[in-house]
Amino acid sequence: MILTFLTGIILAIAVSCNKTDNRNELYPAKDFIKTGTYLGEYYPTAQWRECSPKEAGMSDRYLKDLNNEIVRLVESGVVIHGILIIRKGYVVAEQYYSIYFDENTEHVIHSCTKSFTSALIGIAVSEGLITGIETRMVDFFPEYDIENLTDSKKEITLEHMLTMSSGLDWDELDYPYSDPNNTHYQWRNSGDHIQFVLDRPMEYPPGEIQNYNSGLSDLLSVIIQKTTGVRSDSFARTKIFKQIGIEDFYWPIDVQGFARGGGGMRLKTRDMARFGFLYLKEGQWDGIQVIPIEWVNESQKKHQPFQHIGNYYYGYQFWVSSFGMYAAVGYGGQWIMILPDYELVVVFINNFEEGDGEQWNIPERLVMDYIIPSIEGS
Repeated sequence: MILTFLTGIILAIAVSCNKTDNRNELYPAKDFIKTGTYLGEYYPTAQWRECSPKEAGMSDRYLKDLNNEIVRLVESGVVIHGILIIRKGYVVAEQYYSIYFDENTEHVIHSCTKSFTSALIGIAVSEGLITGIETRMVDFFPEYDIENLTDSKKEITLEHMLTMSSGLDWDELDYPYSDPNNTHYQWRNSGDHIQFVLDRPMEYPPGEIQNYNSGLSDLLSVIIQKTTGVRSDSFARTKIFKQIGIEDFYWPIDVQGFARGGGGMRLKTRDMARFGFLYLKEGQWDGIQVIPIEWVNESQKKHQPFQHIGNYYYGYQFWVSSFGMYAAVGYGGQWIMILPDYELVVVFINNFEEGDGEQWNIPERLVMDYIIPSIEGS
């Protein structure tokens, strides 16, 4: 099933670089290991501070081995674009393994977009713009005549949508995204993306089984716009991005005029890390509660076992591991990893081969084999 996932959590909008181009320069000029002094807590609204791993309680040896391992993988043909490690709010290691990317370059983050959409839902709920997560899905769309409107479908709530346990018949991970049998393919090629999702028949009772459904994530963005009066990208700029120092981003708009809730955003790696750090700090940023702490806590709970990926659960549009990490995850190997017990945020940007399960496991393996031991062995 993991192999099928690698065909794409979300339909690839653009491929940043091809493998041949990314192997033109394997050893960028900048050093992987950062230097500098740890000066205490702060918030990187203006810019990130850097310090040596030792200053942040990490071992240089493990991180040097990590960089050597990534270089080996790149030389073997694995398209790794970059990695960024934040410990206690400081950049301790960072590298880009492609001439096309650096800290100032936006990278497509694909389904990591879903986690941003979830954060906006949490803010809208906290401000009373959405009554609550128990609100029924159909109540947000009174203007639609919905097919297959059974009593079971009427009971789908906002929380079911967030945890992808709506029970709707949706087959996204068992076929390539270019296969007409894939429900995602049918949805993207339908005349009305909202109507298509709402009309799907029920397969399970709501809340019973997690089933990956990018259409639901896009509906969440529609709900944000319907309840706040502004598109999700504008709501995010005001409520999150300006607060934490994100100035440049690209959030695609679909043909119906809604910001896509399920994928396609482009961000710089250090801005991806800002979002991860915001969650690491329980939604608080420099004295302001940007995202309600209750929402942050619920987002990282193991609400549903992930049906297609072993040892993972699904929270509120976040992946939740069995070893104390939760993450925003996107097609091709995009990760914003949050490890509260280690005061860590780790960002990966990649362009992994479709259908390669070994590549899919690389970011988690690198964290387990090198990054966590660098703290324990410091």
